[in-house]
Amino acid sequence: MTKNVSTIKQRELGSELRRIRKRAGYLATHLASMLDWGEPTISHAENGFRSLPDGKIALYLARAKATTEEFDRLVALDRHPDNGYQVRPHPAGIPDTLPAITLLDTESTSYSTYDAADIPRHLQIEPYIHTALGKHGHSQGPALDAAAQARLTRNPSATHKPGPFMFYVPEPVLLATLENPVIACEQLVHLILLSSLPRCHVHLVPADAPVANLGTGFTLYRHEDHPPVVHHQLPTASLFFEKEHDVAYYERHLEQLAALSLGRRESREWLSRTQADAERRLAEAQPVVLSRCATGTAAGT
Repeated sequence: MTKNVSTIKQRELGSELRRIRKRAGYLATHLASMLDWGEPTISHAENGFRSLPDGKIALYLARAKATTEEFDRLVALDRHPDNGYQVRPHPAGIPDTLPAITLLDTESTSYSTYDAADIPRHLQIEPYIHTALGKHGHSQGPALDAAAQARLTRNPSATHKPGPFMFYVPEPVLLATLENPVIACEQLVHLILLSSLPRCHVHLVPADAPVANLGTGFTLYRHEDHPPVVHHQLPTASLFFEKEHDVAYYERHLEQLAALSLGRRESREWLSRTQADAERRLAEAQPVVLSRCATGTAAGT
C-alpha cells in the first residue's frame, strides 16, 4: 500500500462502512461470504485503500443493516467527486462530530494546528468550550453538553499516537481569556500541563509577529500510510484539501509560524506568568473562587 492510493473521502467512507458492519455484529469474513466477495475487497474498502465499484456500496449497506439516513448519506458520499477537495457542513463552530474529523483526530500520526481567533479546539477545557460555542449562538443544554464532551475526547493527552502534536496559539487569543479570570485560570493551567507532555508542543505566537492572515483556523494532519490532509474550518462547514500544492501552502505557513513563535520553554514561561496574572485578578475580584481554583490546580498537578 502506498500513500498515493488513499483519499480522505475513501477513508471516511471506509470507516463508516466498518462502523456499520461492526454494529450489525458481523465479522468481515461473514459479510464477505454474504456478499460473495473476497475478504480483501472488504478490508481494502474499509481501510480507505480502494473504492468499491459503482452500486456495490448500496449492496454492502443493505447487508450490513444501515439505517435509511446512513444509506442515503453514504451512497451520496460515494458518488461525490474525489478530486482533492471535500466540503462537510456542520453546526456553527462544531466540526468535532464529523466522521472525517473523528477519523483524522483519532488516527493521524501527528498534526499541526493554528487558529488566529481561538484556542485550538484540541486544547480547550469544558468551560471554555461552552463559552466559545455560546458565541456561535448555541444555547446551554444537552446538545451543547454533548458537543463539549465530543471535543474533550480529542485532547492530545488521550491519544497513543507518537506525534508530535504542534499547536501555535496567538498571544491576543490567550490574553482575551483574562476577561473571565475563572476560566482563564483553569485554561492556562491546562495548557501548562499539556505543554509538559513530550509529544505535545504548545508555542506562543507573539502579538507583533507578522503572520499571514488566513482568516480561520486550520490543521495539517499526517499519517504514515496516507497522504497529508488539511482541515480548514469555517463557521458552518469544514473544507478538506489534499492536493500537493494546497498542502505545500499550509506547510510553508507552518514553517513561518515556527520561525516567529516562542520556543517550548519560553512559551511555558509565558503561560505561567499569565496564569499567575489570572490568579491575581481572581484574588482582587473573588478571593473565595481563587481558593477553589488553587485547590483544583494542586489536584491537577
